[in-house]
This record gives sequence, structure tokens and C-alpha cells, in this order.
Amino acid sequence: MKRILILLLILLLPAACAERTREEVRAAYHALTFSEGSPYAELPAVTAPYEAGALTDSVRTEAADYLNFLRWLAGVEPVSDSAIYDYQCQRAAVLLAALDYVDHNAPMPEDMDVNFYDAAHLGTSSGNIARFNWMRDSIVREGVAYFVRDDGEANLPMLGHRRWALDPLMAATGFGLANAESGMSYVVMYAHDLGNPDAQWDSVLWPSPGAFPAELMHDHLAWSTVLNPREYDLAASPVTVTLTEPALGLTFRFDPVSGSGDGFCALNLEPYGAGGCVIFRPDFTGTGFTDYQQNQRWRVRLDGLTRADGSETHLEYEVDMVSLFVQDAVNIEISQLEAALRPGETLALDADVIPAYADDLSVAWTSTDPAVATVDQRGSVAAVSPGVCQILCRDAAGHEDACAVTVE
Repeated sequence: MKRILILLLILLLPAACAERTREEVRAAYHALTFSEGSPYAELPAVTAPYEAGALTDSVRTEAADYLNFLRWLAGVEPVSDSAIYDYQCQRAAVLLAALDYVDHNAPMPEDMDVNFYDAAHLGTSSGNIARFNWMRDSIVREGVAYFVRDDGEANLPMLGHRRWALDPLMAATGFGLANAESGMSYVVMYAHDLGNPDAQWDSVLWPSPGAFPAELMHDHLAWSTVLNPREYDLAASPVTVTLTEPALGLTFRFDPVSGSGDGFCALNLEPYGAGGCVIFRPDFTGTGFTDYQQNQRWRVRLDGLTRADGSETHLEYEVDMVSLFVQDAVNIEISQLEAALRPGETLALDADVIPAYADDLSVAWTSTDPAVATVDQRGSVAAVSPGVCQILCRDAAGHEDACAVTVE
């Protein structure tokens, strides 16, 4: 029943291309369940005689629900957990753990049954695979997150894990986990299902338009735009990308066709997922940028796109970074702590709510003696008559700072 409610919530919330609110994203995320305890219903054996073992029902369900949350953010339809794909992926994880390395075309150990290997090889060759040097109760869900982030310089030119995980044509998936004798963990997620060939989609954008969790994006991760090949001729598109954050004064330009620009960029037409992909990652060196945070508003524009009918077009959207958790203000600081004015003079004050990623950045300005100086809600102070007063600024959490004003 809990999973049905989660899927209903995701399906009823606005599509990713709409302007989602911070509250809607948080509601979808916090509807997810994350159980504790061993992920195994049956422990696998990674040496002969090999045993596939099995994940618990809750682990598989939670991994599928988390994948569907990420797919909802990307505007693609949810997938279901398939017992057949679970069967293949669990054996694939055992195969990789036995070899203790990742390989989509993993060879068969001499002491492994051929039927076991055939099922395992289907999982490795048709799935996203990952190797982690830790083991936690949440390792399968962490694997799903890793595939969509697509960390690592080796994956950067194609972002294949992400493109498969967010493939609009996918209808079902499966999961597997096994631990090598060395302690390494191997996670497998089935990714080559094409059970939704009639999916209606134009593009898959990551980060996606509207409210998007800042926790899912970091400065070392790339942005990606997958375009439906039925709608766009990406191979014939002299596409360029402009990425800006006006409030931070940041602008990055990319030419993915030539691979030049303000950071890494590429145009990848290889058959990962449902279509070709425009990839770009800004180089923040020397900008003072630390990481993606709530309240940042990023603007993306792709020019030079060619539609399937040969006409030219462009794609433009905005990403509002939000946090999955409430961020309270902890302090407020006025730009100037004291000032001397003459009657009729004015002073412009600014106030910063700390941190800048707090949920509510609103402030209220007041004067302790309007007969001496007044202040409007933009922080503009006007001296009235000789005397001393304080100009106060208070944030929504009640923190306050003051500027002492003397009117001579």
C-alpha cells in the first residue's frame, strides 16, 4: 500500500517540464521509504558452488521507488521491478564479485555452471554496473543514485549510465548485489528494457527544468540534454549551449560539436538510452563558486538545433535549485553598522540572510525613531531631523541586525 501511494503521488504531481514547487519536490522525496538492516533475504556465494542469493523485497521496492523519483524529476514515466530482471541482475552481481572487477562482457569462471553464467551475462551486458569500496544497508539505492549522477571522468564523454536509467522507453528494471571476498560491493541495475516504445517525449534534461534538488548536483557533475531522434536531427545540429546564473554573475558557453568552451562539453550520438546527448560541465576555476545550492536559478539555452524536418529551433529552460530539506536562516547581517547623515540625505542599506540557501530570505526593515530617520522595505534610509536612531532589519526567523544612524 505504501508503494502504491508513492507511485500515485509521483504520477499526480506536475511533470518535470512544469514549474514544480519546492514543496512538491520535497513531498515526493519524503514519501519514499528507506529501511535499515541487511539488504539480503538470502546471502549470495561468490565462490563455487555459486549461489545467487536474493535481495529483500523492501530493498528492491525502495530502489525502484527511488529510481522513479529521479525519473519523475526528469519528466519520464515510472518503471516497475521485474522478477526476471532481478533474477539476471542478482546473478550478474555474483559474477562480478567472483571476478572482483566490473566488465559488461564478463568472462565465465571455469568453476561456474553455464546456465548460471548465461543469466549473469545477460545482466552484465544489459545493465548498469558499479563497484564500491564500502557496504551499507542503502548500497543498492546508492547505486541507483550513482548511475543517474554518472560520476567519473571515464563516463563523462557519454553519460551512458544516466541515459539508460532515465530512458523514456524503459518500462521495467531489476537489481542485484553481491560482495567480493576483498570487501568490494557490486551493484547491478537492468537498463536495456524497451517495454515502452510508444512513450511520448521531446527531451530528457538533467538537471531538469523547474525545482530541482541541489543535493543531486555537484560542481564535478555534468549537465545533459537527450533529444528525441524522432523530433530532432542532432547529427545535423551545429548546437551551442549558454549556461548562466545571473545572481552569481556566471556565464558559460559551450560548442559541443568541436568540444570547446568554458569547461567540458561533447555531442555524443552513441546509442545509450533513447537518443543522442548534448553534454556540458562548466569549469568553475577562479569564479569563487563552491557548489550548487538552494535559491540559485540557472538558465540554459541550446541554439542551433535542427528538427527532423530540417527546420531550425532552440531549447530554453530554467532550473531552480532547491533543497530536499528545510533550510533555516541562522543570522542576518546589514551591510553598514553605522552612518552619519544630514536632514534630507538618503542611504541605501543591504542585508544578507545567512545562509544564502535558507528557505525564506525575506526581511523586514524598521526605524526605532521615524522622526529622526525613516526606512522603506528596500532598505532605503531617509534622514528627517537631528537625532540618533537605529535602522533594524529582521529575517523571517527573527534574527536581527542594526545600523546606528546619526542625523546631524
